[in-house]
Amino acid sequence: MATVSTILGVIAGIGVMILLFKPLFGTKEEFIDCVKFWFKPDFLSLFSGEYFEDRWSEMKLGLWILCGVIAGIGVSAGLTKLFG
Repeated sequence: MATVSTILGVIAGIGVMILLFKPLFGTKEEFIDCVKFWFKPDFLSLFSGEYFEDRWSEMKLGLWILCGVIAGIGVSAGLTKLFG
């Protein structure tokens, strides 16, 4: 049963990430910009005048990933506890 709950948890996490993509990012280009800011060091953003945009983009991407992980772990743990 642990394998089934893990698989369903992964599916639920991916589903939440799909559902939250449009409200958080809007377009694919904005998502790509968020990923670029994720890898760009903060001091480079500070010197190029994009520091606050960098912080906002990193926060959105982190929130999106965190929601997917929490949903996946919640479903997996819930199913394991329910059906043991």
